[in-house]
Amino acid sequence: MKIKNFEAYQAVISTGSTQGAANMLGISQSAVSRRLSQLEQELDLELFYREGSRLVPSRVSGLVSPHIADVLERMHILLDAAAELREGHHAQSLLRIAVPPGISRRIIPQIVAKFLKIQPHARFEILHGTYEVIRKMLEDKQAEVGFLRLPLTEDYLSNASVIQARSVCAIAPSHPLAQRDAIRPEDLKNEPLVLLGWKRAPRHDLDLVFSAHSLRPNIRLEAHSVSSACGFAAEGIGIAIVNSLLIQDCLDLDVVKRPFFPDVPHYFAFAYPAKPEISDVARQFVDFATGELQQLASSA
Repeated sequence: MKIKNFEAYQAVISTGSTQGAANMLGISQSAVSRRLSQLEQELDLELFYREGSRLVPSRVSGLVSPHIADVLERMHILLDAAAELREGHHAQSLLRIAVPPGISRRIIPQIVAKFLKIQPHARFEILHGTYEVIRKMLEDKQAEVGFLRLPLTEDYLSNASVIQARSVCAIAPSHPLAQRDAIRPEDLKNEPLVLLGWKRAPRHDLDLVFSAHSLRPNIRLEAHSVSSACGFAAEGIGIAIVNSLLIQDCLDLDVVKRPFFPDVPHYFAFAYPAKPEISDVARQFVDFATGELQQLASSA
């Protein structure tokens, strides 16, 4: 199968007509029609039908369209990698890193910028998703490396060195507790709280801390990301208890952070499929980024 036929199909889907596809690809309208016919013959499927002068995608076309788009993307990645090899570079194909939104706004861009000073030929695609989505991306090979909360439960995944973060409180500057150097459970008695991670290990540990001090947390709001929890804290809705790593992506919000004692630790790591081995540039990035994140988490 010819990649040009896939490109013609994708251009017609994107523009809605063979003339639009011809303009996009810089070829004649008849060349577009010819490539579509060749693709239909190769797949033995009717991808379009005519309504007057209009070319309309068939029902089957809608079913195969995502697969064609995926093939095109992978082919372009292959061609780019081949071009890199011809130019004498290492086989530094596109490095796909999946991260949660909570570190994608400030933390990861800063790390990538530093890494590119060491490896200027590296190329990235940064994917976003929840930890569950990142696991799925790794399983489906949509990402080579993913940032995950530990522990890992998947046998097919390995992880790099552990990144440990502590628990901190995000507090509106006007709140009286913002004057404290540290926050303890008894300080939070009857205080409205913004908590996250319901049914996850760190939340269970936090609940145990409150229970050990004979306190029942006054949960005003359940959040599902550190950034949103800090946002609610900045508005005075409650004191957020989050981890010292992901709060670094929220430093532009109007909150102060204070360590929470006794500490409830959080563990993270970059994960990747155990087999096959990740590329050299991926390994270099994982080691570099892990060191940066360990330093960031310990300095908070």
